[in-house]
Amino acid sequence: MATALTTDDLEDRLRIEFVDDSRDRLQVMYETLDGYAKGTRKDAEVIGLVRLEAHNLKGTGTSFGFPTVSLVAHRLEDYLSDLTRLDEREVPNIQVFLDRIAELVDRAEQPALAETNRIIRALPVRYKFDVTDVEIRNIEIMLVTPSKVAAKKVGKELAACGFRTITVNDPIESISLAVRVPPDMLIASLVMDGLSGLDLIRGLRAMSVTRHVPMALLTSMDLDNPALKEIPHGVSVIRVGSHFGDDFAAVVAKHNLG
Repeated sequence: MATALTTDDLEDRLRIEFVDDSRDRLQVMYETLDGYAKGTRKDAEVIGLVRLEAHNLKGTGTSFGFPTVSLVAHRLEDYLSDLTRLDEREVPNIQVFLDRIAELVDRAEQPALAETNRIIRALPVRYKFDVTDVEIRNIEIMLVTPSKVAAKKVGKELAACGFRTITVNDPIESISLAVRVPPDMLIASLVMDGLSGLDLIRGLRAMSVTRHVPMALLTSMDLDNPALKEIPHGVSVIRVGSHFGDDFAAVVAKHNLG
């Protein structure tokens, strides 16, 4: 008769299985990068495979007690977003992400909040323009929006101003991310399924770790719209469209972000 596993035994077994699975995924990604260097793998194949494995690690890391693995995998997935070709910078940068994940998987104890923040902030950032034309700021903005169109447009505007940007599609997921690695600013779409931008900001402002993070709501509404009267004191409004530049510049000046 098989011996029943205790809760602790089951958790240990699941963690071991996650570690083994992660090592296998990392090996596949390392071999893919090696294949690209040898000319046996094409750009699209490498990007597609690494994105898929990063997405899998992002979704499972936290569940098995490796939240920082999920954070790094999320950043890797974000780094590869809209990437279609590899150049001399991309492969070494991808290698950095994989090395960080490998280190975290092999750790007996996961890093505390302060160390997690340092690890995440040190990860490579991909700028979709010539960085010599823009002043790069060590300021990270979390953009929370389910709209791919808004994410692409606003993310491009933020990057063009030299800000590091992390895009999160799910407002519920953004809570966990913001608590583990508080951004320098958070911008959330006002209208989202499941949790509105207004409720998201109210929740984060009620938590000590994110209480002082500058926050803004992204909306297409006019400033005199009654729906905006419920916005908490100190929370800014950034209107999409022709007003975006002026509204965002005002927010940057208000919070001394640049």
